[in-house]
Amino acid sequence: MKKRSILSKILRAAAFVLAALVLLALVNFFPTFSLKTPGMQQLTGEYVTVFYETEQAAAEDVFSLAETRGGELADLLGLQQTKPVEIFIYDQQSVMQTKKYGLVAPLLHLDWYIGDNIGARVLLTSPANPGPAHTYEDNRTAALHELVHAYNSLLNPKMTYWVDNGLAGYLSGQKPSYPVATYAPLPTLEQTHVAGPLAPVTFANFSGYEYSYTYVEYLANAYGWDAVKSFAKDGDYQTAFGIDEASIYQSWTAFVKDAYSE
Repeated sequence: MKKRSILSKILRAAAFVLAALVLLALVNFFPTFSLKTPGMQQLTGEYVTVFYETEQAAAEDVFSLAETRGGELADLLGLQQTKPVEIFIYDQQSVMQTKKYGLVAPLLHLDWYIGDNIGARVLLTSPANPGPAHTYEDNRTAALHELVHAYNSLLNPKMTYWVDNGLAGYLSGQKPSYPVATYAPLPTLEQTHVAGPLAPVTFANFSGYEYSYTYVEYLANAYGWDAVKSFAKDGDYQTAFGIDEASIYQSWTAFVKDAYSE
């Protein structure tokens, strides 16, 4: 009887802890249940639908840019777009972050984190309040970066984080403005396979956003955009480029050392 009593107490304690963890998770992720905030206004076009809070002028600027470039970007990726991509613009960076990762997100102090996507839906911090690490123009351009992510999710849901960000950076014109290879070690082939919920932080820590841009730049220069478009669709190196991934990696590192070093 004594053993049963102890076992019963252990099970009750475990059930209590589990229930508490589930409750904490629900509380944390509650903001993610709806991407809209109360009172959001809407701008609708052929390629994008923008939802925004109070910063109307900035939202209209983002809408104009995304609507103007949306068709071009879809064509470059070989995507037949069937409905507008939804872009949710939040006045405050902290609100944008909670819409992806919940209430804990602002506590991580990710000042660089101004936009994201959830499948074919885009989350963006308003250019009017760009956050401490960015400018109005940074956030405005980030709308195109995230729009490419949304298109990529439709084109190839299995696309790697590395290639996804490389295409997003390259097609949105976010070229590294400094000799990145001089200041940051080149990522290893293994690092370019980064994945999982912590991928954004890991990626930023090895200058993945800058380096992935140069990867797509190299592929476009060496093999032409039609080959890159084919690769984006299925991720098959051999079919698109006639060479394996490891060989591409070696050639790319030589390109980066030459083009992005002092």
